Amino acid sequence: MGYRGILFDLDGTLLDTLADIGFYINRTLLRYGYPLFPVDKVNTIVGWGLKKALYKALPAGVGDDDPYLSKLTAELIADYNSNPVIKTAPYPGIIQLLDNLKSRGIVLGIFSNKSHPVTLQVVDKTMGLKRFAAVLGSDAGFPRKPAPEGANEVIRRMGLPKSDILYIGDTIMDHQTALGAGLDDMTVTWGFRTREELSGQGITRFIESPEEILQYF
Repeated sequence: MGYRGILFDLDGTLLDTLADIGFYINRTLLRYGYPLFPVDKVNTIVGWGLKKALYKALPAGVGDDDPYLSKLTAELIADYNSNPVIKTAPYPGIIQLLDNLKSRGIVLGIFSNKSHPVTLQVVDKTMGLKRFAAVLGSDAGFPRKPAPEGANEVIRRMGLPKSDILYIGDTIMDHQTALGAGLDDMTVTWGFRTREELSGQGITRFIESPEEILQYF
């Protein structure tokens, strides 16, 4: 294959953020007297931003009034952004993978739909910003995924041609981002979506474990 760089998604690919996202969603629900959302189902509502996740966590019919949903979302985001790393951590094998890739001279980048300041904070606390040539969040002047502009900016900062970069994510949105940016991509099976769900969406190239990534470099 001979790739010389990887553009990573963040949540569900490098980091398991479900516990913290679920904690802050439920803290918002509790504040307003709504039933708590099952922690083991949080993966089913994430991937489209915190506003959509909160809407899916609210009881049916609540949040249809967008100003009210926007108010709750603003509180949720402020709450989450104040301390986004409580239980958030890299998936098993990720740190070893990153160090192995760096030792081979592979250029690493991240594009996340999190806000840019929070993306930088989370990456620095869990993996260290120095491991990456470029780290970008969605509100740094670029539209959210699956729009390709943010990915293209990370690619520019990585300094490699697109043919030398592999995109790795965990959702159909990541696959669509890669297609839009003109990148080869693969999808991990340890993230927020099951292999069965992803296969049903037309994804065919999977990675079952972090160490499996090394065979492409």
